[in-house]
Amino acid sequence: MPLVYYVEDDQSISYIIEKTIENANYSGVGFNRGMPFLETFKKRVPDLILLDVMLPDVSGIDLVRTIRKINTDVPIIIVSALQDEMDKVTALDAGADDYMTKPFGVLELTSRMQSKLRKLRDYKILTFQNVIIDLRKHLVKIADKEVYMTNKEFDILRVLIKNQGQVVPKEIIFRDVWDTTYIGETRTLDMHIKSLRQKLFSNEAEVMIKTIRGVGYQIESNEH
Repeated sequence: MPLVYYVEDDQSISYIIEKTIENANYSGVGFNRGMPFLETFKKRVPDLILLDVMLPDVSGIDLVRTIRKINTDVPIIIVSALQDEMDKVTALDAGADDYMTKPFGVLELTSRMQSKLRKLRDYKILTFQNVIIDLRKHLVKIADKEVYMTNKEFDILRVLIKNQGQVVPKEIIFRDVWDTTYIGETRTLDMHIKSLRQKLFSNEAEVMIKTIRGVGYQIESNEH
């Protein structure tokens, strides 16, 4: 049975989350403060974390950063009343895997939990030329050398290599990396693609990311 930790100081919302976890046949452990959660996390890593941002003792964003220093695999879903786009970008760039805004639907929360746990079960190794992505260990190797990637760079590269030889529309990248189909603002994606290209080039990757104008991106072999 999957173990889910949830951190929420609002008792009414905590109750809804608790019942949602129970109805999904998962095991849930709840916390109303960040630090007790962190101490428990250090002793036992769960299969999934649901995390509020505005907590009484510590910022949920700081908790995400701390978690990622300890463990890069466990899925983290932010559940927050903050709805500004930059709040979402900050949380996702800090290492969160998904972001839900309050109020939320029980069915949506269940679906997102199932999605993250399913991805965890489906972890494997992807390769293309001299680039290797270990999804379980959350690391990238280029020419047998480990290369640091941010969480979003890692996820974008994963999507592109998983669909190697095909044009990947921006909608698909936003859906798989940011869990949204909204692409009205693409500067964040463009920034991550630029950084990813630089890392591939500087580490002598035998692949390159090609822009398909008006559509999306495609990863292909370099010509040496």
